[in-house]
Amino acid sequence: MDFPLPLLNAAEYIQVEEVGHLVLLLAFIVLAAKLAGEMVQRFASLPSVLGELGAGILIGPFALGGIEIGSLGPLFEVPKAIDDLGNAVAVITPVSPELFFVAEIAAIILLFQAGLETNRTQFFRWVKPATAVAAGGVVVPFAFGFVATIALGFASLDSTQEMLPALFVGAIMTATSVGITARVLSDIRRLDTPEGTTVLAGAVVDDVLGILILAVVIGIADTGEVSIAEISIIAAKAIGFWLGLLIIGSLLANRISDAFLWFRSPGVLVGLALFLAFLASAIAEIYFGLAMIIGAYTIGLALSDTELKHRIEEPMIQIGHFIVPVFFVVIGMQVDLGAMSGAITFGIVLSILGILSKVIGSGLPALAVGFNRRGAYRIAIGMLPRGEVALIIAGIGLSAGVIGQDVFGVAILMTIVTTLIAPILLVPAFTSGGSGLRRPMGGARAHRARGRPEGE
Repeated sequence: MDFPLPLLNAAEYIQVEEVGHLVLLLAFIVLAAKLAGEMVQRFASLPSVLGELGAGILIGPFALGGIEIGSLGPLFEVPKAIDDLGNAVAVITPVSPELFFVAEIAAIILLFQAGLETNRTQFFRWVKPATAVAAGGVVVPFAFGFVATIALGFASLDSTQEMLPALFVGAIMTATSVGITARVLSDIRRLDTPEGTTVLAGAVVDDVLGILILAVVIGIADTGEVSIAEISIIAAKAIGFWLGLLIIGSLLANRISDAFLWFRSPGVLVGLALFLAFLASAIAEIYFGLAMIIGAYTIGLALSDTELKHRIEEPMIQIGHFIVPVFFVVIGMQVDLGAMSGAITFGIVLSILGILSKVIGSGLPALAVGFNRRGAYRIAIGMLPRGEVALIIAGIGLSAGVIGQDVFGVAILMTIVTTLIAPILLVPAFTSGGSGLRRPMGGARAHRARGRPEGE
């Protein structure tokens, strides 16, 4: 008996075609990521993440991906939105919403993995020093960015409105892209060292502080003043959610693990674990204003000392090998080298200050809380990359009309420099030399704290 094929209307055909186009783009992204990562790692002995970022820049809409290919048009193009007057305008994120969504899923998986691989006991031990590292890594970069913007004539103190570009540049400078550092430290198995744990904890605190600064700047841009009550509410929500999820998640972790281990179907444990990661990420973003990756990292950290972690660790690594490179390629695709041409001097100055501000702002507090110069340097480099966090803040400033394309280009240049240089410096910093602690503990305990077995 013949069964009739279902009929699709025109709108449904278009949707299927769009899905097919997205799959085609993902195919090119995965191929570019793997080829570039292999080349960089094999022939230059550099982290593969560097090749993935470079591949993104190369195939992005502002480079080869924007070239017209006959009647097919460009492979990647900057999406357009329609304003109230019916005019086409560029959106904040210069990649399609579908690609951005896939990249965010990849980032959630990356940080969930990082949380699983972090020693929870070590995290609680180093979270207090990490808070000092994060505070310095926010205050000093903000001050450097604010002063440089005014000194080079891109903002002034004559009025609140003319001061706004400097405030936005300062906010951009405070960002830390924990995804890049987590990827590199995971590859070289240094996530659970005192320095690695401090960097990850510091990046979480940095994100909370960065949200508060951004809220202040946006408040000034919208109304010309700041509501202390509103900022206090934002702070209470962000800090309360993070601490609540971490503490309650840690207390319930073994019960969650036991409940999940009741299931026997193939792959069910990974599915349930990802359910928790996605749920925590969504709640963090929608209800508390925190980046989704903070929710993913925190729930992964809560589960890091359970039997569930050991059962899902290898499958999660395999999933990560496929999807995580997509995240870094999409970051690279958002880089517009041409937007920097109008303010190249400012861009160079800000890039240098972007490096120095994290080295000083995060390195000096690390020295003060018990790390030696080697450990402080590792932490400072780990806090260095701005990545997608800075791009998002810069995009908000551009879309609000607070900063122009010139300052936006400068922010992009600083982001590129700090994002690309961090992986280059991280690997030798963590793989050479001894302990990063100023007062190392003795015996086997010291080796365990450094995340390496005795005798290594």
